[in-house]
Amino acid sequence: MYSYQFGIPALDEQLGGLVSGANVLILAPPLSGAERIAYNLSFPAKGEYCVLLTADARAAEVANYFKLNGTERRALAVIDAITKSDAPNVPDTDRMKFIASPVDLTGISIKMSKVFSGIVDESLKNPTPGVFPPPIRFCVNSLSTFLMYRKLEVMYQFLHVISAKLKKNEWIGFYVLNNESFDARTISVIKQLMNGVVEVREGEKSFELRVIGLGGRMTPWLPYTFDPNGRLVVEG
Repeated sequence: MYSYQFGIPALDEQLGGLVSGANVLILAPPLSGAERIAYNLSFPAKGEYCVLLTADARAAEVANYFKLNGTERRALAVIDAITKSDAPNVPDTDRMKFIASPVDLTGISIKMSKVFSGIVDESLKNPTPGVFPPPIRFCVNSLSTFLMYRKLEVMYQFLHVISAKLKKNEWIGFYVLNNESFDARTISVIKQLMNGVVEVREGEKSFELRVIGLGGRMTPWLPYTFDPNGRLVVEG
């Protein structure tokens, strides 16, 4: 079984990485940098891939952020659910897929399958010894936006299919949700599909995070900041 790391020293030291097949909810208030936390946890290590479904940032913005932080172009794929509303003729590529609206969950599912299949096919041509299927980090930015367009029950079924696919293939997933925009029932329903939660709160001097449920453990609240390139710095 492939072993994923957080890529954040303070978290890897305390938790020893991530279990393959894990789905993780990032539950955070506004202005806490939740998007950047999700991106940092999704940065692919050497030999890994990242597939990012975005309804909050354009594909070009996402690609630039990952490129700035050293991600190879071939290691990142983006499914963009907002750009096509302004640029309806934007063409798909192997690593960039465009959907007209976050409402179109069927279209998103189809293009996600194409992206995953493309990565798997590529890995068969250039295999890494002992690693199959290829390790993929999947990220949704953000569930908050999708829940504005689709009912909770619909989103639950959509996420149930995704989370099961990730678990089956030993991939990992990160999902951003604004904890101040939805009621306790919505958060509880989404949590049912998760193996762990990254909780974020505003501390006395800065925002803090903790990880709950992964490996049956819970970290203390840890202050964090971002460096000039947007890399997450967690105080251990």
